[in-house]
Amino acid sequence: MAQKNTKACPECHQVFEIPTGNPGWWLKSNNEIKAKNKKALAILAYAPANGRDPDEKERKAWENELNADGVKNKDDIEKVKVKETRCPNHPESQLSDDWQGFTILLNPKRSEVARSLKIDTPGSYALKVRHQQ
Repeated sequence: MAQKNTKACPECHQVFEIPTGNPGWWLKSNNEIKAKNKKALAILAYAPANGRDPDEKERKAWENELNADGVKNKDDIEKVKVKETRCPNHPESQLSDDWQGFTILLNPKRSEVARSLKIDTPGSYALKVRHQQ
């Protein structure tokens, strides 16, 4: 399970959850096949073609075999890339992990906090955010 880190936009104070840790692995030739590690991915790719899970020797041999595109199966395995999280309102701004206070605004029109932070959209917000250096 990937952990999450929280960062805030220094412009609008909105808080975002940033995934961290190992997002997993996938086959470039078939992005439907995904697994937490390379070994599990090789087993998932081997099984449909052979009707069973491979033993360790068969799995290692499969990794060195060429796939339909003429590429070694081990070169077809790639780490899942996680897109960098950006604030939708300020995509040019770098999110900061130096923030304090947390509030969830459900009705910003009736909130003194929202008024003082100049927030008009419901969501999760930091009360104080420092710009990243």
